[in-house]
Amino acid sequence: MRIGVLSKNMDYWTTRKIIKAGRYMGHETEFYKTGDVQLRVDDVYFDAFHGSKSFRETDVVIPRIGRSMTDFGVLLLNHLAFMGVPTTLSATGLAAARNKFATMQRLKAAGLQIPESFLVASKIKAGDIIERSPPPLVLKLLSGTQGVGVMKVEKVSDVGPIIDTLVELKQLILIQSFVPNPGEDIRMFVVGDEVVGAMVRKAGPNEWRSNIHLGGKGIPYDNTESEREMAVKAAKAVGVEVAGIDMISSKDGPYFIEVNASPGFKGLMKATDVDVPGKIIEYAARKAKK
Repeated sequence: MRIGVLSKNMDYWTTRKIIKAGRYMGHETEFYKTGDVQLRVDDVYFDAFHGSKSFRETDVVIPRIGRSMTDFGVLLLNHLAFMGVPTTLSATGLAAARNKFATMQRLKAAGLQIPESFLVASKIKAGDIIERSPPPLVLKLLSGTQGVGVMKVEKVSDVGPIIDTLVELKQLILIQSFVPNPGEDIRMFVVGDEVVGAMVRKAGPNEWRSNIHLGGKGIPYDNTESEREMAVKAAKAVGVEVAGIDMISSKDGPYFIEVNASPGFKGLMKATDVDVPGKIIEYAARKAKK
């Protein structure tokens, strides 16, 4: 089977692991650099090329599209859909997952619990937000990743200046109520209809964000059947087939806070014995056979 792995850089750890797994499992697995792909439309049909090779020669594509390539990635995934080339991520799923407020909309519509969320697009009175949801609050840029662009605000007096600054920089701001937690969340890795692995991510020293890239530590987590069902539901709600689902446990039940469309899995593999790239390859191969 011919499998294409679409990524910004072949040297990325996750990209190399997926390619290695595909080749180990007997598939002809190739790297496609996202920025080198050319899309073509003419009076006959759609086509897409990486160098001189058409994507029509590929049985299935595993997209690992970086945040800086999101706009092009949406067009590319749409193009492959028009061509009838199976992928493990749709254009709508990528677009929704890369917009944190759109993600919250879809999770809420699916009946999942999320933090109270506000979208700020213009200068408003900070008091209007504080009156509805007093600090502590979490302020997020809509397209931040790996914990970047996420700010926790403890004081009422700090809310206004931060909002004013971000709006002045023409940034849409997602404001959420802070869900109390001991500096940890749960990352569940979904592939298709299955949670293939889970871990508790504990924040590093002098840090409240639990992202592995920010020094967080992963610890194996045995999630419940209900949590697994909700994680798969969250992935489907946003339209992402290979997803990192972030959840915070609380006395009010689980809160879903993130759906990642190109999730890393180095921390998960370090914390558990799950063969994540192998699971991704198996899922891609099943999609190609449909």
